[in-house]
Amino acid sequence: MTVLAVVLAAVLAAAAAAAAMAAVFSNMAKAKDAAMRDFVAAKEQALDRAVESLRGQFAVLAARQLKEQGGDLARMNKEQLDIMLAPLKEQVRTLQESTRKAESERASLGRSMAESVGAIGAIANGLAKTASALSSDVRVQGRKGEDILAEKLRQAGLEENVSFFLQDGTDSERPDAQVCDTENRWLVIDSKVSLTAYLEYAEAGNEETKKARLAAHVASVRQKIDQLARRKYPAALAVRHPERNYLPVTAMFVPYEAPLAEALKADGSLWQFAAQNNVVLVTPLTLLAFLRLVYLAWQHEKEDRNRQDIANAARELLARMNGFLLAFEKIGKSLESLQETYDAAKGVLVDSPRAHTIAKAANRLVELNVRFENRKGRRLEKAHAIRRDDGIIAEETPENGGGGGAEA
Repeated sequence: MTVLAVVLAAVLAAAAAAAAMAAVFSNMAKAKDAAMRDFVAAKEQALDRAVESLRGQFAVLAARQLKEQGGDLARMNKEQLDIMLAPLKEQVRTLQESTRKAESERASLGRSMAESVGAIGAIANGLAKTASALSSDVRVQGRKGEDILAEKLRQAGLEENVSFFLQDGTDSERPDAQVCDTENRWLVIDSKVSLTAYLEYAEAGNEETKKARLAAHVASVRQKIDQLARRKYPAALAVRHPERNYLPVTAMFVPYEAPLAEALKADGSLWQFAAQNNVVLVTPLTLLAFLRLVYLAWQHEKEDRNRQDIANAARELLARMNGFLLAFEKIGKSLESLQETYDAAKGVLVDSPRAHTIAKAANRLVELNVRFENRKGRRLEKAHAIRRDDGIIAEETPENGGGGGAEA
């Protein structure tokens, strides 16, 4: 802008100078019209050429200035625009990455959903087959009940072939499971499934059919209880394994809650019927609680047995102490009697003040200078009862031949 102002000022100055010169020339023209007309015309032409030249230079300078300022403005605008658009660019880049990630996840989710749908279809087909088998095949029902029983025992924290044993599949006289503790006490559990009549009851379309099917289901449950009671597993197994202590009841495991609940709701006497036949009804929900009760009962039984053993041991100890005291009293009496006998014998031997005693006779022999020796000539140790003339009990010393044997 500074160059443009200079050029403009120069142009204006030139114009002013031209005007001044024109005025001068006009006055001179009056004086010298003819002589100066050509000169003025030449000057005007020269002035026009100068003005045109200045205009050209001004145009070049103006174009150059505008170009330079335009470049600076473009750079400044670009920098400011970059600064302003930087967050937008970052958001756009984030959006693009999120979009790509979402597309990838959507594709993965689509594959997973397809796989899940396939798996669900397979499970549904398997469940349909299982449901069909459970509703019609009694053997399938039985095997399924045994599997559920084994799984529930494992979930209860029992170790297979240590704390519980399953039927080996070849012995029909064995129950489905037997639970034991470290004291060799055993509990019999057998799985019983009654589903056919119950499923017919659940699918029945009218009340009359439902009542008939429910009655059939109750009769089936009662029959299962009776069959299990007739087997008398605890008694039979106790004969086969006399070293085991079997609980005199059998747990009837019903692997499905709803059928048993409906049967008990329809006929509450099933509990009493089972109890009268030494059968306890358990389900997957009540099995763990029942096992805990059994273990607590076993623990109380052990404690009662320990208390009985302690009482028996105490009675035995008391009896033995009494026998010892009686024997000790007899020894005391015997010692007292022996003391009396000893005192009597001692009186005969040495202590009688008037009677002739053995000790007096021996002292008499000593006084008669009978040699105090045995047959082999060895000197004998004198008894305390044999006295010298001064009445003091003779004690043998190494000087008077003490230490010899008492051989006769």
